[in-house]
Amino acid sequence: MPETPPNRIPLAQIVNPRSIAVIGASDDAGKFGGRVIHYLIRHGFPGMLLPINPVRATIRGLPAWPSVAAAPGPIDVAVLAVPAAALLREVEACAAAGVGACVVITGKLADAGEAGAALESEVTAVARAAGMRLVGPNCLGLFNVTDAAMLSSSLALEVERVKPGGIGMVSQSGALMGALVSLGHRHGAGFSRCVSVGNQADLELCDFLEFLIEDPATRVITLYVEGLKEPARFAPLLRRARTAGKPVLCVKAGRSEAGAQAARSHTASLAGSHAAFAALCRDAGAVLLDDPAVMVLAADVLDRLGGLPRAGMGVAVVASSGGSTVTTTDMLAGFGLRTATMSDATRAEMARWMPPSHVHLPLDTGSFHDNTSEEALRGCLRAFMADPDIGAVLVPMTTQPAMAKRAAMLPPLAREGDRPLLYVMMAGEVGDAARDAMRAADFPWFDHVAQALAVLRALEAEAAGRDRATLAPPARPAGLALAEGLPSGALTEAEAKRLAAGYGIPVTRESFAATEAEAAAAAEAIGFPVVLKGVSRAVVHKSDLGLVKLGLGDTGAVRAAHAALRAAPLPLDGVLVQEMACGEAELILGARHEPGLGAFVLVGTGGVLVEVLRDVQLAPAPLRPADARAMLRRLALWPVLEGVRGRPALDVEAVIDALVRLSWLATDLGERLVEMDLNPILLRAAGEGCIAVDARATLR
Repeated sequence: MPETPPNRIPLAQIVNPRSIAVIGASDDAGKFGGRVIHYLIRHGFPGMLLPINPVRATIRGLPAWPSVAAAPGPIDVAVLAVPAAALLREVEACAAAGVGACVVITGKLADAGEAGAALESEVTAVARAAGMRLVGPNCLGLFNVTDAAMLSSSLALEVERVKPGGIGMVSQSGALMGALVSLGHRHGAGFSRCVSVGNQADLELCDFLEFLIEDPATRVITLYVEGLKEPARFAPLLRRARTAGKPVLCVKAGRSEAGAQAARSHTASLAGSHAAFAALCRDAGAVLLDDPAVMVLAADVLDRLGGLPRAGMGVAVVASSGGSTVTTTDMLAGFGLRTATMSDATRAEMARWMPPSHVHLPLDTGSFHDNTSEEALRGCLRAFMADPDIGAVLVPMTTQPAMAKRAAMLPPLAREGDRPLLYVMMAGEVGDAARDAMRAADFPWFDHVAQALAVLRALEAEAAGRDRATLAPPARPAGLALAEGLPSGALTEAEAKRLAAGYGIPVTRESFAATEAEAAAAAEAIGFPVVLKGVSRAVVHKSDLGLVKLGLGDTGAVRAAHAALRAAPLPLDGVLVQEMACGEAELILGARHEPGLGAFVLVGTGGVLVEVLRDVQLAPAPLRPADARAMLRRLALWPVLEGVRGRPALDVEAVIDALVRLSWLATDLGERLVEMDLNPILLRAAGEGCIAVDARATLR
């Protein structure tokens, strides 16, 4: 095969080109090509602009060229806004003319069926053979706000000016990117570079993520992800961003796991690709959000406000309305937040300005002594900004006299301290003057309390990501050994347990029995009571088919159970005689390999209702003991593990050890592991350990 030629220009020159050809340029801003040239001129592109139109001598006062071949070069970037039928011809012309890269706005390619996919493949092959890069197709181009290079037809550019700032964005949806930039513009947010990658035929999301990590104009990175072309690159890039001190906020489309219902194991159905993506983001220090609008508003706070809180710090709510203070405080818990506990110094400052009965959080400024409102507010906010347990101050403002004047007080006070202050203008259009005051002060604001609380939750997650980056890498326990001779495909319970036991995970004592006599002898050796199980590689849930016989207390019961299992109307690989273990709680431990993302482990409430309760946590492997403990603490079952209502505290250390060992098993198996369940793991009282009583696994 011939070698691929080197790329004609670096990615940085695509984002910040010196010369741009617009193929399909028009005077009509109602057309894609017309809008591209209109916005490049409107937003002050400083380089050479070359409209390409075969029938016009000028476009918007600029000389037009009949073809890209006729235009003066060199041309860094060509923006193609042409019908799909003309795309291949124009890309070939760009390749022949030495164009460095094409931004392909044209849609209806791989996103529109087999014929479109074939055309996209042809276009990509032509570009690759020439060393010419592609952005798109089916994209809305890019906004380089820092350098005034707006290579896009998005109506978000209809404003007079997009504010430069530190927010970078990569989005697989061009329309959503435009909407988010427009939302940010309304709130006074500033952007550096925003890139719509579309179908990612050549340049993909990770390429631009890497660019933003190195880009000095970008301080915060936002991502809208539908699918990763090279998923193995993603987590290392997130960690690079964390090392560079750049927060990454992400929204991932496609949270439903419809295909998981057909999976063989509990782990596969509970730890689908979106759950794995979320766990990977958390492990790498990125913040995964559900709402793209919250992503941009949180990025704005990270960009414009300093003094980020430590993870777990409390919130101080301050308002002049008793109703808004109470309802806002009531909402904190729903966002995983808490009201701060004030220090003695903070209480003393509050006591200067209000009756003793009102010295508490939330702070209702209506309780200030007469004629002290502004001075008291300044004193209390300064105290809050210095309080060691207050991570953020939230100020929801209802309709009141002098709203704009009161709002204007807040930015200087916030900038004196080292805590973020989030201002919410709850009123409608009567609050516009207060919003204008915030814009004039270059300070973020919100329209809804729920938005501000979601942003605070994102700041909390960002703080946790910063803390996580300081941890030492996972350490491998001693004495781990992969079992040899295991087949590919579905393993029997005994084979799966042999795999687990090789990594030091406690499993039940058991023995195969071909006859009733062998079963009776095995039961005698193990000790009554015992369990008998019918073993079949084809069966996932043995109990549903009556293949589990529990609590067998003597030889006669064992013989009868063996005979009943052998009479089952399906072929068995054998009968397993197993000790009858007991415990105080049932957990599930699972592992799987997610293609492109690597090995993951799962822990949750186990037993037959595991998929109904769905009380599980997932994390990339391998784990530190602290990671395993954090997973357990996030379970709804955690209070039971600590001991409740007179029940003993359970052996959390034992299950932490088992989960860490399983994580190394998953890491070592790598792509060979499809999935593995240890369900249930019976957890006993503290100091008494845990034991896996059932297991299944599938290997490639």
